[in-house]
Amino acid sequence: MGLRRGQEERVRVLVPRIATVEAVVSRVVPGAAELALVHRPEMPLRFLHRRKATIVPLAADRRIDGRLLAVPDAHGTVRDDVLHFLQAVVPLAPRREAQRRDFARIDLVRPAAIIPEGFQVGWLNGFVRNVSAGGVLIAGAGALESGDRLRLRFELDDEEDLIDLVARVVRADDDGGLRGLALERLTEAERERIVRFVFARQRRALAELRARAV
Repeated sequence: MGLRRGQEERVRVLVPRIATVEAVVSRVVPGAAELALVHRPEMPLRFLHRRKATIVPLAADRRIDGRLLAVPDAHGTVRDDVLHFLQAVVPLAPRREAQRRDFARIDLVRPAAIIPEGFQVGWLNGFVRNVSAGGVLIAGAGALESGDRLRLRFELDDEEDLIDLVARVVRADDDGGLRGLALERLTEAERERIVRFVFARQRRALAELRARAV
């Protein structure tokens, strides 16, 4: 989700019309983070539970939308020194086209069939590296250049959950044939399918984060 763990990553947490607090990122897993508050706010943290919020790193020009979760202690009382943050599957506010990466992106390693536009027979074997509702990062696609169009087939959760996408190369890195793809001609049903998958993965990540905090 673009955050770093430790004192070097200090952030401002903006809760619209309610509160602004500063925190340090203490733990990070894909799609979620634990935030240690620098100062305890006057408002009890239970009132921030499930509130929409935006994280703004103080040392970087970016923002991350999501939702806050209060954290109970061993006795069931809400802690007043820490919050959990779950990144939004889609941004809270509309973005310009150039900001498509604001869709939540998760790491996902899967074998993939890459079929460049114009291929009559066969496909290229590659790997998905990460995925969002706006794009995919693939490896092993050294034959493709920026602007090339293709079809991409890979499994989401299991072999019964195969997805077939149309995409265009928008970034070409020489290292390992990495290619950044923008998804095109995506139906609402297909986008919703990816959103649900990403959200389910984030929920698993949040459960892991909570387990580590115990």
